[in-house]
Amino acid sequence: MSGFHNYLVLFVILICQTDAFYIPSLSPKTFRPGDRVPLEVNRVFSEHVPLPFAYYDLPFVCKPASINYPWLNIGEVLRGDRIASSDYELYMGKNSTCNVLCTREIDAKANEEAGWFVEQDYLIEWIVDKLPAATVYRRLQDTQNPVSYEPGFRIGDFDAAAKRAFLNNHVSLHILYERHREGRRIVGVEAYPRSIENSSGECPDLSDASQDRLVVGQKQPRKVTFSYSVHWIEDPSVRWTHRWDRYIRTSSQVHWYAIFNSAVIILLLSGVVAVILMRMLNRDVSHSSREIEEFRDEIEETSGWKLLHGDVFRTPQWKGILAPVLGTTVQVMYTAISTVALGTLGILSPSYRGGLLTTGIVMFMLMGAAAGYYSGHLYRTWGGRNWLQNSLTTALAVPMLLFGIEMLLNMFLWYRSSSAAMPLSTILLLFVLWAAIELPLTVLGGWIGFRRKPYSEPMRTNAIPRPIPPLPRYLKLPLSILLAGALPLSVIFIEMFFVLKSIWQDAFYYEYGFMVIIGVLLAITVCETTIIMVWLLLNSGHHRWWWRSFAYGASSSIYFFIYSLACRTWRA
Repeated sequence: MSGFHNYLVLFVILICQTDAFYIPSLSPKTFRPGDRVPLEVNRVFSEHVPLPFAYYDLPFVCKPASINYPWLNIGEVLRGDRIASSDYELYMGKNSTCNVLCTREIDAKANEEAGWFVEQDYLIEWIVDKLPAATVYRRLQDTQNPVSYEPGFRIGDFDAAAKRAFLNNHVSLHILYERHREGRRIVGVEAYPRSIENSSGECPDLSDASQDRLVVGQKQPRKVTFSYSVHWIEDPSVRWTHRWDRYIRTSSQVHWYAIFNSAVIILLLSGVVAVILMRMLNRDVSHSSREIEEFRDEIEETSGWKLLHGDVFRTPQWKGILAPVLGTTVQVMYTAISTVALGTLGILSPSYRGGLLTTGIVMFMLMGAAAGYYSGHLYRTWGGRNWLQNSLTTALAVPMLLFGIEMLLNMFLWYRSSSAAMPLSTILLLFVLWAAIELPLTVLGGWIGFRRKPYSEPMRTNAIPRPIPPLPRYLKLPLSILLAGALPLSVIFIEMFFVLKSIWQDAFYYEYGFMVIIGVLLAITVCETTIIMVWLLLNSGHHRWWWRSFAYGASSSIYFFIYSLACRTWRA
């Protein structure tokens, strides 16, 4: 036992070390002095409004005469990225005190829209060598990590007392680099925006801190001059292989607290399950094969779950729906395991923009084979005959439901002209992937699973179902489902906060090592909670447990959804 304990401790230590390990890129780019360094614009986003917009969709920014749009993967498109080229001129090692980008006439409507974007605290995302231009936060009390980055910089400042919006029309870029042989590698991009009243078409006096700021939000046309400056700074303290550390740095103490909180709950649940299995079940069913008939005679005089030995394996109602739903559940589980495993190994680097979403979609398509196999095997065990219909239901039911919800939301995003709206080409691509990959794999898996020998039943099912007695109040719907879902949320709510933060605030989440541990603890909690609730159900004489066992395990999703909405509302 001590040997197993040592191996378990070693595994936890190794997993936790992976939270800071990643593969930044397969081919780092080295620039020579004087080389052109492209600056790409992407989008604007806000913590308060869940609607990102493409940068060039803003009616008050400078647009080049010719715009180049690079190819984007599915994950980038779904997260609202719209990367495009720009006229900003950056040359490695060449400082620029001030450059005029353009002078633009904005009409009254564009002026008013600029004020709205400033008031909603929108951030601008620029990209230099795959690094987002970031707002710098300096923590004087933290001597080990005094500098941290938040992706993006403010489009302006809003004075709530005076109800005035100030647009940032000048940006100072501080680009950090390290020397590598004869070249240089970029290790950080810092943006310092500033609002200056300027419509002269020339660079402002940046040394004058008392200049008036550029007021927007008024219903009148005006002229605005946009400018920028570039400063190249050598920073030997940051290596290129660790340049993302300032973007994704978090305190591990919070994650360890979450693990400790989850472990305590696991111990309590394990004790309850151990009591059920060791003191009750083990004592009641420890009969030898010679005592089976005597046991069956005596069981009629007992009460509780033992009365259901002839009904507990009865075919569930709506088996043609339950089997596909359980198959899709296995598909989602394998998708999460494979995606998190790739992240833990360092393959899903932050520099691989949209990599998490892209990998998740691809894995979901490939895991259709597992969904079809498990669904087909259960379907045959429950006496099903039409394996093709079951396979098609497995491939269609949940994916098409999710697709319908996504299309409903997409119509709203289209109406608001948000960059988060899926283009028609992306919708067609997803449909082709589903039809060419997931659908055939699900049908193949369903055929293989249906050909397997059904699960054996240890007890013979009675011809006449036993009547179901009235249930206690705590086992009635929906109270029992709500009770079953409460504990899993208490296990994961701390770690889930960081995941939701990465979604709502467009922050980087890279704590895959901790996610593995919390995921295992969550799975154990869900299993043990379901075991307890099903045992209580059977002990009350209710033998229709199939659908309820699924509902008990899935009930935590209700709390997760409410928790995510609460976090979003709180952030807003």
